Amino acid sequence: MFDKLKAFGREKIPGVCGKTRWLGKAWRELWQFGLVFILTFFVIQPFVIASYDTPTGSMEPTIMTNTRYLALPSVYGGFVRFTAIKLPGFRPIRRGAIVIFKFPRDESQNFVKRVIGLPGEEVAIHGKTVWINGQVLREPYASFDNTVTDDSRADYGPAVVPPGQLFVLGDNRDNSWDSRYWGFVPVANVFGTPLLTFWSYDGERHRLRFREIFKILR
Repeated sequence: MFDKLKAFGREKIPGVCGKTRWLGKAWRELWQFGLVFILTFFVIQPFVIASYDTPTGSMEPTIMTNTRYLALPSVYGGFVRFTAIKLPGFRPIRRGAIVIFKFPRDESQNFVKRVIGLPGEEVAIHGKTVWINGQVLREPYASFDNTVTDDSRADYGPAVVPPGQLFVLGDNRDNSWDSRYWGFVPVANVFGTPLLTFWSYDGERHRLRFREIFKILR
């Protein structure tokens, strides 16, 4: 009799066992989905192309106001979402590069400017001319407002760019809030570079700027 009871205790109840297996499988799938979501959202995302907009004209005519563009956040090391953790980049920052960075005075804001001075270099600006280590910098991308007659208002330096910092300017020199006014940008704040525009709207004329769409940014 005891042997029968032991055998009965070892028997599997089909309904209960099937439900247990189903719950176990569901939990495993849910756990796997959660792991993939976390990896994608926090780790892979900084390496994926993202879109940004330009609400001001500081980079005109390279990037017009109200233009959206695609950028690669990982070029100079993307940030893990919602953290200050920065992943390693795969390209050194060069002079003339257009970069996206966290604004040093308010890191919740992303700015886009052009790199002019690198760490250890002496930067000076006299009128419309930028000098790097005593040499004139050729800037075919720079734009100036010809109605402005006082070129001395933007004079700067000379000043040496500190280690780990950058001196950045907007291409629209007479209409840009940049390193001339608020200082240097830590290299650690730089995380991306614009690649290509995909939308540009002229708010004054209420029409698309078709010539500014699918424009390679450099």
